[in-house]
Amino acid sequence: MAFANTPGVIGNQAISFTRVPDTTQGAPLGSELGGSDNYWGGASFMYLKAGGTIAQGNLCSWDKDFVATATANTANTGAPCCVAMYPMSSGQYGWFCIAGEVPVSVTASVAAGVTFGLTGAGTVGAVTNGKQILNAVSVLASTGTVVKANTTTLNGSAVLRLSVPADGWFYGMALSGTGIAGGTTITAISDDMRSVTMSANATASGSVSVTGTYTGFIKAQISRPFVQGQVT
Repeated sequence: MAFANTPGVIGNQAISFTRVPDTTQGAPLGSELGGSDNYWGGASFMYLKAGGTIAQGNLCSWDKDFVATATANTANTGAPCCVAMYPMSSGQYGWFCIAGEVPVSVTASVAAGVTFGLTGAGTVGAVTNGKQILNAVSVLASTGTVVKANTTTLNGSAVLRLSVPADGWFYGMALSGTGIAGGTTITAISDDMRSVTMSANATASGSVSVTGTYTGFIKAQISRPFVQGQVT
C-alpha cells in the first residue's frame, strides 16, 4: 500500500505502510497532505514526532508541539486522534492518517458498520461511556481477509513473491496458507509491492493462495476523529 501524494504539496515521496519512519525531521511538524491509493482510496495525513513507542495501527493523539503518543485509555478527554501508519520509536518522525480508511489496532473485533471506543492505550474495541471515538466507524472486522493467488513460497525463506501487488496487505497483518507457519505476520513489504517478508520462514515451496487476515486490527473509516468529550 502506498498513497501517492496529491500534486503541489510537500515533496513527492509516497506515504506507505512499507516506509521506514524518519530518524531526522523531513517536513514541518503539523504539516498536512492528501494522497490516494488504488485499494485504500483517498486519505489525509499529518506529520508528527513520536513521543514514545507506537505500534502499527495505534490510535494516537498529539500535543501542542505535534508530538504523538498512543491515545490514553481515559474517558471524556475530547482529544483529537490519528492512526499510526507504521511502528515507531520515540523521537522518530512520520505521517499519521487523520482521514480515510486505515487499519486500527484492536483488543476485540468490531463488526462492520459499528462504532468503537478505547480499550487500552492506542487500542480500540467495544464502545464504553466517554471513550467512543467520534467521526469513526468500523468497515471491516478482524475476520476480514485479502487473498493473493499464485504467490510463490520457498521452503526456508521468509520472502513471498507475489504475482499481483500487495494491495490491501500491511505490516502486522496475519498470513495463512500452504507452507505458511501458524502465527506468521507481515514484517515488510517491498517498494514495488511484489515481495513480502514474513515473521517466519515458509515450510514448503510452491505457488499457492495466501490469505491476509485483519487479526488484531479492524479496517476503520475515519474523518478527523476524536475521543468523546464530557458526558452529562
